[in-house]
Order: sequence, then structure tokens, then C-alpha cells
Amino acid sequence: MRGLTFVAFTPRGDGFTAAVPLEQLDGLGAHPELLLEKAGALYGKSVAEMRSCLSEMAAMKARRQPITAQKVWELGNAVFRLSHRLAQSSLELDDLYGHLTRDLGVKRMWLKKVIIFRRYITRKELLPAASQWQQFYAAPRKTARNLLASQGIDGIAL
Repeated sequence: MRGLTFVAFTPRGDGFTAAVPLEQLDGLGAHPELLLEKAGALYGKSVAEMRSCLSEMAAMKARRQPITAQKVWELGNAVFRLSHRLAQSSLELDDLYGHLTRDLGVKRMWLKKVIIFRRYITRKELLPAASQWQQFYAAPRKTARNLLASQGIDGIAL
């Protein structure tokens, strides 16, 4: 089994162009240009989905409503889904945080907390509908573990 190849994305017009190190191009199969085109489209679609989540959060904030933990979970899940789909094509995003902070306009530390939160809460249904992101923000790992423990779930929920 071949390992994952690091891929980088560059904004181009309304989309993104994918690139891999030249020495790894041969490992992408007979038609690497098609794979990279597909990866660029996937990344663009995923970024659009994440921007939509961020837009919904901004609307909540503008209405002076608390941002729900479920909405933040959806953003984190979109990141996980992107990584999974790239891995299915034997690709891995080079500098995940660098790419997403650039393309989403969010702070690196905030994004890290979102991803940590999603890593520990693997199913949206585990979050009470009324739970707010503010409850998890300061210590997402610890708070997520406490939530799971209160539901009788040991460790990371599957």
C-alpha cells in the first residue's frame, strides 16, 4: 500500500489548484492531472461548505444568539470529511491549519479548538441541542470528555 502524498492548494479564480511535489507525481497513477483536478474541486467544495457554516455562526452572533455547539461541530466535521475524502485518493493536505486559516479567515487557535472538539465528539447527536460553543471553547477536550462521561460513554465516542 502506498502512503499518502502531501497536496497543497492555491486559490485560482473561483476555485483552487492542487499541487504535489514533483518527485511524487509518478506515485499518483496514470493520470495525475485528473486526480489533482478532482482534489482541487473537492477542496473548493469543502471550503464553500465550511464558509457556509461560518456564515451561519456570524448570523447567530449578529442576532445576539449564542453559537450552538452543534453548529461548530458541523464545521469540524466538514474538516474531517475533507481529510477523509483526500485520503481516499491517497492525498493528505499539507499544513491543514495554514490552508484553512487562509481560506476561511479564522484564527489558527480557534480552528484547532474546533478540530479538537470534533475529534472527541464524533457524532452530532451526542450534543444536547441547547449546548453552546462557549461551554466548550476554553477546554474543548476536557469538556467533551466530561460530556461523554456524563452520558456513560468511555473515551472517544464511535
